[in-house]
Amino acid sequence: MCAPTDVDVHQLGDAALGALVVELQEQADRLEAARLRVLGEWDARAVWALDGACTGASWLAAQGTVARAPMAGLLRDARHLRSMPETAAALAEGRLAPATARLMARVLNERTAAAFARDEAVLVDTLGGLAVEEAAQALRWWQRSVDQDGPDPRDRQANGVWLSQGLGGRWHLKGELDTESGTLVAGVLAGLVEHDRRIRRQAGEELTGKGPQLRADALVEMARRATAAADTQPSARPLLWVITGEENLRTGSGACELAGGGAISAAVAQRLACDCDIAEVVVDADGRINLGRTQRSAGATQRRLLWLRDRGCRFPGCDRPPEWTQAHHVWFWEHGGPTDLDNLCLLCSRHHHLCHEGGFRCWPDADGELVFHRPDGSLLEAPLARA
Repeated sequence: MCAPTDVDVHQLGDAALGALVVELQEQADRLEAARLRVLGEWDARAVWALDGACTGASWLAAQGTVARAPMAGLLRDARHLRSMPETAAALAEGRLAPATARLMARVLNERTAAAFARDEAVLVDTLGGLAVEEAAQALRWWQRSVDQDGPDPRDRQANGVWLSQGLGGRWHLKGELDTESGTLVAGVLAGLVEHDRRIRRQAGEELTGKGPQLRADALVEMARRATAAADTQPSARPLLWVITGEENLRTGSGACELAGGGAISAAVAQRLACDCDIAEVVVDADGRINLGRTQRSAGATQRRLLWLRDRGCRFPGCDRPPEWTQAHHVWFWEHGGPTDLDNLCLLCSRHHHLCHEGGFRCWPDADGELVFHRPDGSLLEAPLARA
């Protein structure tokens, strides 16, 4: 077994360094094969649910060392491998690379299951002798041959869009659409891009910007048009919430906060205020908006402030965004709890049910921090990511 930490790689010759890379890859493949087998069993037993997690991927991501999206894909492949005996055996014996086994798991669906069960042994023998890229090409050919119709165009579950904010404040967008949906969106974007180009040419402006930038501008324009006011409305529907002081808005100096998006300059807030509704929010001496026992449900402004404070579901390890959450009374309303920000927290639907009917409880500790307990009373530690 190679121990690279015991080797000064800078002193290795080229041949020895190459051999070390190969050995490490072999070790990584063996570890990945074991990982897929263990994760498949762990996920099948739903061990992650003991801590109240929504999914295995959410539980793993909450530990702070992996991202949820790739872990969701890994767990999906691990689940499929449990129903692929020939593939799983070849993977465990080292006759099949983990990357190839995962490719095989991804072609398994309700339309290909029967054909895969028939051809699995042949596929294992054939793909085991191919490089991963070659195996992917062979699998694509096999999938086309047994699934000539492809997915039902009415099956909308094949579509997906992922939107997340990076450390620098910029947003990352990734999506996958079926043929009909993709063609529709591409056509609208292309039309907006061409319209913008035509307007600029007529104005004598120099045409700048590459395709990706122009399509990004067109996508934002689609969003703006979708939220524009109809002829029967006095003003546009709310699109963005900016939290700012009156002085900042008047002078254009200082920093403000874009709800759900982070800090922005007061100058940007001034620009946004040119075409928006401005609402005055009254707070108490401690800066809180409280409704006490006069109203059971959190008010609209309270909910927005909860979004800003909690940033999503407060349950340890949960990564559900604020728009998926509900306002939960820490001290239950039925037991006399007030509708005050100090007594409210955001919980997603699953964890809201767990805290009411599932036996889980949350309560402030001696320092005022919200802590959660399992039904048996044991403390549910906040994973690294949430902490």
